[in-house]
Amino acid sequence: MAYIRRGDRENSLNIWPGFVDALSTVVLVFTFVIVGFFASQIYLASIISDKDSSMGTLQSRLSEICSLFDNEKERNEKLTTENLSLNQQIKSLNQSIATLQKMLNDNKTILENKNTENISIQKQLSQLNAHLKEVMEALAIEQRRSSTMKAENLKLTELTRFNAYRSEFFDALSNIVKDKDRIKIVGDRFIFQSELFFDTASAELSLDGQIQVSELAKVIKEIGDKIPNNIRWILRVDGHTDNRRISNNLKFASNWELSAARAISVVKHLIKEGIDPAHLVAAGFGEFQPIAMGNNPEDLARNRRIEFKLDER
Repeated sequence: MAYIRRGDRENSLNIWPGFVDALSTVVLVFTFVIVGFFASQIYLASIISDKDSSMGTLQSRLSEICSLFDNEKERNEKLTTENLSLNQQIKSLNQSIATLQKMLNDNKTILENKNTENISIQKQLSQLNAHLKEVMEALAIEQRRSSTMKAENLKLTELTRFNAYRSEFFDALSNIVKDKDRIKIVGDRFIFQSELFFDTASAELSLDGQIQVSELAKVIKEIGDKIPNNIRWILRVDGHTDNRRISNNLKFASNWELSAARAISVVKHLIKEGIDPAHLVAAGFGEFQPIAMGNNPEDLARNRRIEFKLDER
């Protein structure tokens, strides 16, 4: 009995370590499970915290989006209102454009009618201008003709008056020279033989020649004072010689120079007697304007002459 109890005690003692080991293992497992549970809770808490933070951010973002949406909705409503207003304005403008287009078409029709009228008026104006041009040309021709006739009439009047003074000069001078030899009247010219004024081959007035020219100057002054200033008159003094050549004369190289010098001498004496030089002309013709064609002494003497003629300038 005692053996059996010792054996039972030994068997009882051998079970306890195993039990302890099992219990330790259970405790460890439980501890591990607890630690794992707490770790998972901490992890889950962290994740949940992150999710809460994300949810907060998303809520904030969603609030912003909602606010933006409300703003856009309000803006859209405003734009819709403005669009309706613009459509109304566009409709009104289209009506105005239609009205203006109609007015434009009406004005265009009126303008076309006016253009047609203007074309007709232009044609009439062209015809009138052409007729006016013809009338103006005819008037210009008539004015030129009238001016020419007036000038001719004025010239004729002056010529008539001048002829009257020339006739008076002619009559007065004729009375002076009518009884004198070697002085002839041919037409409207007074012809003085050179011997009355000059010595042979000389251009200096002789004493008798100076007397003759002085008498002539008195008549010219008397008649010249009566002639109006608007009548332009001159007394021509023409020198002529015969056809005999000048020989051994150092002063004159030809009959032309001699005839011109004699005419100039007469003019100078007339000026000395008070005749205005503006009314005097001296010309020399030499032997080239003879009045007698022979070579006898009588014909040669006739060709040696001084001619006076009252004429228009």
